[in-house]
Amino acid sequence: MSAPIPPIPTPPATPRSNNWVGPVAMGSFWLCLLLAVYFVLQGLVALPLRATPSWQHLVNLAWEHRVDRSLWWMLANPVGASLGAALLCLASAAASWGLWRERLWGLWGYVWALLLSAAANFVIAWWLDRVLRQLIALIADNAAMAQELNMQRLLFTVTLVGTSVLFAGMQGWLAWRLLRPDIRARYR
Repeated sequence: MSAPIPPIPTPPATPRSNNWVGPVAMGSFWLCLLLAVYFVLQGLVALPLRATPSWQHLVNLAWEHRVDRSLWWMLANPVGASLGAALLCLASAAASWGLWRERLWGLWGYVWALLLSAAANFVIAWWLDRVLRQLIALIADNAAMAQELNMQRLLFTVTLVGTSVLFAGMQGWLAWRLLRPDIRARYR
């Protein structure tokens, strides 16, 4: 009779690591910084563009057709809209940097940025749906075209809301993970 096969040794369980926070914060920092630079460059391109007759005609058409006032404002002030977006990206970059450097203000700033951007996704989906309704009413030549465009708008809106739900879940989960006591203890 042969000897029994010895059990396969298993490596000892390693404690859960919190090393994921640094790479997430670093990636978020560089992405937000890159987006801020993009929006500044967009504002610089919009600076001479907004003075052209074609752009002014577009702004006047938007005013005459009473498109959504927020859309009209973005068309009338493309530099301000771009710089506003750049400032939001810089604020997110600052929160990401603070999280990366393990500062308590960075942790809370990052968590608030996660939660506010999750809520903003739903607001943006609602806003885009509203703007698309107005634009469809302006460009639809007949009832069949209006119906087809409205179906596409509905599909687009459902996709945006579904994506917003998905991102809100992921952002909420990440905020919850960041506020766990073992991670919060590292921040001063």
